[in-house]
Amino acid sequence: PPAPPKDPPKATQVAKNESATSPKAESAAAAKAASPASIKGESAAPPKAEPAGATKGESAASIEVLPKKLVLQGRLERGQIVVLRGSPATATADLTPQARYLPADPKIATVDKRGLVTPLANGRTTITVEVEGQRHSVEVEVAGIEATHGSKFTWHVIPMLNRAGCTGGGCHASQFGQAGFKLSLLGYAPEQDYPEIATDRIGRRLNLLEPDRSLFLLKPTLQVAHGGGRRFARDSYEYEVLRAWIEDGAPAPPKDPSPVVDLHVVPRERIFQPGQRQQLRVEAVYADGTRRDVTVYSMFDSQTESVATVDDRGLVEAKGSGQTAVMVRFMGQAKVATIVVPFADKVNLAGFQPANFIDELVMARWQRLGLQPVSLCDDATFIRRAFLDAIGTLPPPERVRAFLADGSPDKREQLVDELLGLTGDPQRDVYVEPFSAYWALKWGDLLRNNRNKIGDGGMWAMYNWLRGAFRENKPIDALVREIITAQGSVFEVGPANYYKITTRPEDLAETTAQVFLGIRLACARCHHHPFEVYSQKDYYSLAAFFTRVGTKGSSEFGALGGDTIVVVRRSGAIRHPRTRQVMTPTPLGGQPIETDGVRDLRRPLAEWLTSPENRLFARNIANRTWSYFMGTGLVEPVDDMRATNPASNPPLLDALAEYFVEHHFDLRQLMRAIMTSRVYQLDSKAPASLAKEDRFYTHYNVKRLPAEVMLDAVNTVTGTQDKFPGIPAGTRAIELPDP
Repeated sequence: PPAPPKDPPKATQVAKNESATSPKAESAAAAKAASPASIKGESAAPPKAEPAGATKGESAASIEVLPKKLVLQGRLERGQIVVLRGSPATATADLTPQARYLPADPKIATVDKRGLVTPLANGRTTITVEVEGQRHSVEVEVAGIEATHGSKFTWHVIPMLNRAGCTGGGCHASQFGQAGFKLSLLGYAPEQDYPEIATDRIGRRLNLLEPDRSLFLLKPTLQVAHGGGRRFARDSYEYEVLRAWIEDGAPAPPKDPSPVVDLHVVPRERIFQPGQRQQLRVEAVYADGTRRDVTVYSMFDSQTESVATVDDRGLVEAKGSGQTAVMVRFMGQAKVATIVVPFADKVNLAGFQPANFIDELVMARWQRLGLQPVSLCDDATFIRRAFLDAIGTLPPPERVRAFLADGSPDKREQLVDELLGLTGDPQRDVYVEPFSAYWALKWGDLLRNNRNKIGDGGMWAMYNWLRGAFRENKPIDALVREIITAQGSVFEVGPANYYKITTRPEDLAETTAQVFLGIRLACARCHHHPFEVYSQKDYYSLAAFFTRVGTKGSSEFGALGGDTIVVVRRSGAIRHPRTRQVMTPTPLGGQPIETDGVRDLRRPLAEWLTSPENRLFARNIANRTWSYFMGTGLVEPVDDMRATNPASNPPLLDALAEYFVEHHFDLRQLMRAIMTSRVYQLDSKAPASLAKEDRFYTHYNVKRLPAEVMLDAVNTVTGTQDKFPGIPAGTRAIELPDP
């Protein structure tokens, strides 16, 4: 078999759903108290300055000031300037608070000590940024400064309510709202929110003549009783924005507003020392091409506050060693900035000799994080580990003795090939049956192959089909296509049992996304996903692929009782629950499918799902497989691969997915690449400082044996044998048809 390449596979564009620990709950925003110092002017205290010296190996010439040009439309807009040492992708210091900002015409725009630009009059000007003896310029264009404030409901009001927590799941966006006031979750339905705020109950919440006397402002500032407490201060920027909207006459949102389609966060990644800070800058891209600085309107959350914290203006502060992500959200879009705080300044990796691309990419992460790996495990440990991970079985004593006595330098690679059935020699490929049984068990668990759910007949049909697929090394893309498009008797067609549990399009959409793409889509059934880009429209467009799936049953079918036949109906549709629009089948993040002449809508779904161009699928299978062998996934949890839950080593996940695709979705080849890496072969004994660190693979992560493997191991050692009800005598636990 071909050895895994030493060079990383060629780069391939990864689907936008890239996807650390789960983020805070929807209501986390509601827990934040009043906003910090005013965003309005020079009075805001600047953050602590970082050491001005360049990092070793860098020169002062590596300073970059962003943006190069700033366009501000209206009085309520603000623009954040950031000054970086290094590039936006890999900055090493924030020079923003050290810089001097000199506007050429302060009548057009001013800038405070934190680099925040405030527009004052229409026109063009330049802001000169002086730092470390260098001068950089930022072009500023101001428009829309009219008699009114130029407030917009979806640009200004909804984002401020989001930041204040008013639209959180624990506040006015709960199922029934609060105190008779109901908003959509995170303002995803502004057409519903506007009348609630402006016209409900005869418009009692707004006072257009005296804006400061509006309940809409009195309650969140706690000038009158409010069950949610004080959400912001009267002298805050939030108050200024909401008051300006009321003073402008509370203009309604347009009937068809241009949505936000992307966010750009600067810097995307930053290496810190504990105590250092970094101001983030956020730019929104709208469907009509508009680009807008939304830093002061965005929401920020750190996924691991022991590594770094972030305030509600996007100022990050490093706390302790590790790697985390700062989640940035604005109007349905979410991105992350990666925060790296090295464990040590220097690391010596000269003693670690990489065997393939996996080792090289993990080494790069160790270098970045200042991590030192342990040495390789001994041969006795390796053979036990390899047997248990690959075939769920303890190695026979005679095989252990032979392996330990073997002096071949490539004996570990040879053992891996034997376990995976890749030698090409039938006399050596003796572990195909335990391999197929073990992985049929794992995938059966993933596909919910359980007699209590689908009955004995269906359970056996699914298990036998899975075991046969792994025995013959069926490519995973072909296996999944057969599952998605299955029809016929559940007793005769194993994968048809995927539809035995349910044929509800919504349930099938959720299961398919979670199992085969690693995407948790359930939130989008009722509202826009709070931590993802997926909307209700995306959810029901995916569900539309399953609207023609049905079942027929008859007590006369089947030798074991009533059979179920999975069928494809001639028609079927699903409507958006809010708009009542009939949904067109559309892959996640893709284009609508042409359905004319297509009876089985699942077929185009299966083709898209398993396409080499759909890196969501390859990344999901690669991540799950990695987790089986390494104890934790590069993305954890493994079925939560979203943009705001990035991989601990994104280049490695991309490379594994690329390798999997290049090897035609051959699962055994993917397993071989992992098992022959030096990273997989590291000892499990870690220094105390890294004993609990399981995301960067400096040592082998100790993991519990699955119950079936443990039972078989006990029986092997004690010479006993368990008898399982309804299962032929002599069946081992890993050969059970349902978990």
